[in-house]
Amino acid sequence: MNKEPLYQVHDSQQAAVLLVLSKASYTNCEPARNFFDQRFKDGQRFFIVDFENCTSVDSTFLGILVRLALNLRNSTEPGKLALVNLTGRNLETVRNLGIHRIAEISSFSIENETDLKSLDANKNSSANSETIYQAHKTLMNLNAKNLRMFCDVVSFLEKEADKDK
Repeated sequence: MNKEPLYQVHDSQQAAVLLVLSKASYTNCEPARNFFDQRFKDGQRFFIVDFENCTSVDSTFLGILVRLALNLRNSTEPGKLALVNLTGRNLETVRNLGIHRIAEISSFSIENETDLKSLDANKNSSANSETIYQAHKTLMNLNAKNLRMFCDVVSFLEKEADKDK
């Protein structure tokens, strides 16, 4: 098992910051999702996700970000999700999926890295089928292009869930 941290976080009253240190995917996104969910539940309304060291992202991780952005937008106390230091293929993917329309895209450096804490990467880092389903359903509902792109994935996951009942 890889003991290197995949994500680091900084949490303050001003913002919850998540640094992606390698690939962000369904195999390791559960700690990030839990961090976002808990901080949102606790009242945080400004989130920053730094992609400076991110080698790639997949649709499950991006669906988690979309869900967070929509929750922030629809909250009684609206908030903001900032995606920073996106470049290359990661930036292209975010734009192709329309995520740039609901999250702020910018570039800046996270200065005070001494306050960062690693999120635990353990055997429960992989997203379960419900998380994967919800992430893709969220992406699918974002726009018509994504509807066509992810309808087969969502349909497959729904059929698998029906088999398990």
